Amino acid sequence: MITALGMMYLPFCLLSWRTPVGLLYLVFVGSVFSAGAVIVIGGYGVTTGLVPSLMFLFFIVLRLTLGDRYPAQNMVLGVLAPFILVVIGALLSSIIMPRLFEGEIMVWPQKLSGFFVLTPLSPNSGNYTQDMYLIIDAGLTVTAAMYLTRAPTLLHHRLLNSYYLSALLAVVIALWQFASNTLHIWFPTDFFLSNPGWAILTEESIGSIIRITGPFSEPAALAGYLAGAVSASAWALLNGDKSRLTRSVFFSCLGVMLLTTSTTGYAALAILSTLLAIYTVIVGTPRVRKRVILGAVGAAAVVAAGVVTIPLVAPGLANDVVIITNATLDKQSSSSYTDRTSTDHDSVQEMFESYGLGVGWGSNRSSSLGPGLCASIGVWGILGLLWYAGSVVSHVRIAHREATSEQPRIVMHACSAWLIGTLTATFLSGPSLSGPDFYLIMALLLGTAARVRYEARSAYLAAQPVPAARRQVRYGPTQSSKG
Repeated sequence: MITALGMMYLPFCLLSWRTPVGLLYLVFVGSVFSAGAVIVIGGYGVTTGLVPSLMFLFFIVLRLTLGDRYPAQNMVLGVLAPFILVVIGALLSSIIMPRLFEGEIMVWPQKLSGFFVLTPLSPNSGNYTQDMYLIIDAGLTVTAAMYLTRAPTLLHHRLLNSYYLSALLAVVIALWQFASNTLHIWFPTDFFLSNPGWAILTEESIGSIIRITGPFSEPAALAGYLAGAVSASAWALLNGDKSRLTRSVFFSCLGVMLLTTSTTGYAALAILSTLLAIYTVIVGTPRVRKRVILGAVGAAAVVAAGVVTIPLVAPGLANDVVIITNATLDKQSSSSYTDRTSTDHDSVQEMFESYGLGVGWGSNRSSSLGPGLCASIGVWGILGLLWYAGSVVSHVRIAHREATSEQPRIVMHACSAWLIGTLTATFLSGPSLSGPDFYLIMALLLGTAARVRYEARSAYLAAQPVPAARRQVRYGPTQSSKG
């Protein structure tokens, strides 16, 4: 059955089937509606970002089979080699490990029809569904990164702006829901939250405040999405981006992130601010240090003004702020925190019980990303991902040194910060990285860096003098000046 969201979204996908860039734009837009579905089949919903991702993947694979090649595709594949190996290993683990350790290890399964309890490890539908998502997401990363090596860096910047616009769309929806909760205006909850595979938590409240989720399933998911946008826009601004769009994304996403009342969001902001301070002190340039100090002084002034004026102007709001602060500080004593911690502890224990091999991709569901990876792919997978992270860092550093303009540097700064912000929030409270926007941003980072390195290498080779033998082959022998 096609949902109302699908009726509005699918026509744009069909119109863009011959334009790969348009499909990439739609991946970002579709990732905003993570709790929505375009098609519902039984109890499963096809997510919005999945459709353009598949269309783009098939389009590029078809072009490759017809002989199409991309300028720096070998460079991209070299950087992605550890990631591809881990993906292949994860797919094999989903078949081997549930059968190798069947009945010997207790796991938290992906899907349950009854109570959420530890069950003996065995092959289940979660192995196949998670394999499908992993193949599509990994395929999107590989094909998009190769495709973007052909595109000029101007297109990379436009693609980043399309993400910023998608983040603003999430902000508008979240503010619409906030207005609905406070002013009781109409909000189409069923339109945005139409995926039956998600547990929707839109009625949670702290004191008199009903928590907002926007187009996501829970406040933590909304905060995690916004953490990436805040991190990307902030780091781009600190590195010289003067775009109004970037400023709008930073301030609006930061404001909505504070409205979510999500402990995950607040903790992510604290960690990212600490990392920014450490980076600025140790390796930051004087220009970045100056901007960080000015930003910190401005933020401190706003906080001080709010602390003084809010109790005088809006005492009720001040009481709500106190309630939210106490609830955030007392989070560790809550039953939900205890349940999450217990799930993560059990997930790490599964890695040891499987002798470091893991229980297989899709066999376990944790509360946060780190324990989930430990349980699913074990020690070998973690080491492979660390190898991949080092490869990406080296690749991007070389590109920063070889870039001849600010535009690709801004794109790489924003994408790097986005990945750090999203990973921080997901490590705090996120079972997986299944959103296609994560893999597209990663592809945008790799593709931009590869394009910069390719252009620098081409310029270097063009500037080299042509040897005499090659000149004779190319232009023919020169005539002697003697008669």
